[in-house]
Amino acid sequence: MKKPNILLIQTDQQTAETLSLYGNPVLRTPALEGLAQRGVVFEQAFCNYPACSPSRSSMFTGRYCSTLNLHANHMLINPAEVTLPQVLKQHGYQTAIIGKNHAFMNNNESYYRGGVPEQPSTLYEVFDYIRLGEHGHLVDGYRDDPDVKAAHAWAVKHCWNSPLGHGTNPAPLNKCGTFLLGETMLDYLDNVRDEEKPFFTWLSFPDPHTPYQAPEPYASMIDPADVPMPPVDTLEGKPERVKVAHLMDAMDTADEVLIRQVRAIHYGMIRFIDDTLAKVFAKMDELGLTEHTIVIFTSDHGDSMGAHGIIQKHNFFYDSFNHVPFIMSTPGYAGPKRTPHPVELIDVMPTLFELAGVPIPPGCQGRSLAPFLQENPQYTPREFIVIESGEHGEPVKVSDITLRPQHPFDERYFVWCAYLDAWIGKGKAIRTNEWKLCVYANGEGELYDLRQDPHELHNRIDDPACLKIRTTLERKLLQWTMNKEDQLPLNNTIKISMQSMREKYGEQTQ
Repeated sequence: MKKPNILLIQTDQQTAETLSLYGNPVLRTPALEGLAQRGVVFEQAFCNYPACSPSRSSMFTGRYCSTLNLHANHMLINPAEVTLPQVLKQHGYQTAIIGKNHAFMNNNESYYRGGVPEQPSTLYEVFDYIRLGEHGHLVDGYRDDPDVKAAHAWAVKHCWNSPLGHGTNPAPLNKCGTFLLGETMLDYLDNVRDEEKPFFTWLSFPDPHTPYQAPEPYASMIDPADVPMPPVDTLEGKPERVKVAHLMDAMDTADEVLIRQVRAIHYGMIRFIDDTLAKVFAKMDELGLTEHTIVIFTSDHGDSMGAHGIIQKHNFFYDSFNHVPFIMSTPGYAGPKRTPHPVELIDVMPTLFELAGVPIPPGCQGRSLAPFLQENPQYTPREFIVIESGEHGEPVKVSDITLRPQHPFDERYFVWCAYLDAWIGKGKAIRTNEWKLCVYANGEGELYDLRQDPHELHNRIDDPACLKIRTTLERKLLQWTMNKEDQLPLNNTIKISMQSMREKYGEQTQ
């Protein structure tokens, strides 16, 4: 049987609640809604680390960041790891990246021990076709266009350095990064794709990550007055790292009007992506590819967008950071259109391998969703998901703050989530559909009853009435930690086993 094509669409820093498919009342995304009609919406999908490169690296290896020894943003995949595009390429796929990378090293130098293997998982080894795009508007093939450079320069100057910088980019939309990535994808489908091979394409939009800006008509498409707002979090009983981020984001000086404006721009950026996807899906229909292509739409992590008095991403575990959209369409799918089954981004790799008939490599820690998609009655969903974050060390305290932005447009100190200090302090979270427990290395913790408190406002970690559930989740997290410990390298040193004895002597009865 011919292997299916695979299109993995990923946005950057987009929470699930931004989409109508997850209950958003004002942002319509017709292209994604159409994708959902021929596939399934996973309502409870989560990244495994609330920052770009760790999340992407886990997704492309099927392995947790603590297994990868990859514990901070901007650390990339160890070239010795086995990755999704590497294996697909070895099994006959034409591989392509169009957009943001932030996962694969682009040379043969590594800061990991052990040197570079003979077959490294680095950018130019695992992808046949590479057209990169950056935050702002620079895209390979268009970098010398004066109008594109002007669009990029405006975005950086006006909307990059301050916590809540945002605005309407004066550039024509056809000179902006999202449009250009769409054009690159259309050209790939029309002119570059090898029709004799199945393709794997990672269409990776740098938006709606900062800089928060969009051209017209998207910048004014959503009325800020209509934007849904998260409930106010007093931060009472929250870990100190949350209060530090609140101050360092200058959110203590931001009012509701400003937050609504930023959210409206963020939504406009998402609609721009959706309209671009509509053209991609139409081209696939035109070329007869739709019925032979697996499509996944997701994001690498979320953006708090004002929830918990925070903007962007941070080193803790609220759903605004970790709950991501996950919509999947597979050829011939006729199952349920929505499911509450928990999903982690590390499940992407084994799922695609099983659907493509490719062996899942040893050491993969994700769980294939193929049995669910194929309506196998033996499929059992995850009981819980786990998210990790942070580096070793003591996290910053409020008393440590000596310099901070004085207002939301203060550009002197750049945004807090880009600081090394913002990610010091390790933690793990375990989440079921009913409860979430967050455990931090410095002894702080959070516990939320998600049925009664879906916005995670009331920390019940010290509530005696919750002691039983806290203990249960702590035990499950401990067991997960032991089970997750890396099985690589495989033990080939001992030659004698029960199986070897059966093969030598056969089964014996007493």
